Amino acid sequence: MKFKIGDLVRFVDEPIEGHITSFQHNDIIGVTDDTGFEIPVLSNKVTLVHGNMQREDDEQEEVKTIVEPTQFIENGILLGISGDQKEGLAKLHIINMTSYELLVSISEVHNNKVKGIFAEKVDKHSASAFFSANFSNVGNWPIFHFQILRHRSSLHKANELLDREQRVRPIDLTETKHLNTTLGEKIWYYELDNKEEIGLDKLKSHFISNRPNRK
Repeated sequence: MKFKIGDLVRFVDEPIEGHITSFQHNDIIGVTDDTGFEIPVLSNKVTLVHGNMQREDDEQEEVKTIVEPTQFIENGILLGISGDQKEGLAKLHIINMTSYELLVSISEVHNNKVKGIFAEKVDKHSASAFFSANFSNVGNWPIFHFQILRHRSSLHKANELLDREQRVRPIDLTETKHLNTTLGEKIWYYELDNKEEIGLDKLKSHFISNRPNRK
């Protein structure tokens, strides 16, 4: 059986359930239970949980209704982090709040090399989970490399490939979460298609232009 990060699984020989948070050597996967601990187990010793065995947040994602906006939305591609730090498990999503269809490739960056972990189409006004991990280990989460193509069937101005790396910093998760209407829950997020990045030169220019005049 083919598994993916974030799948809810049950152990065959023990009364344990959890979400897959890593793939390791020798056909071993890491399963994180409700206590926040990751347990290594052979992939043939777990089975995928279906139906009413899913977590509440998974069920909410299935039944939520998406309202199509009347105006075309250009921006709003997010890296979203959901979950309760007290419960231990974080879930990372690629969230498409735009009116584009997205072709998304996500990789982990390790010492100038990359490992692909997600490659799918994400429909407009929808989201897909691509990574799960422990909040307690956030400082060791990988750098994520996003490559995203924006697709629109009608005539429009061409968009460049969105090519960006993003690290989730522990300090960012101390900020207040905000309600995301696509996921239907409060999350932390990064705007992947936001080009407004203030560099050193821009900061210098800002302070010089706003320096009060001396008489």
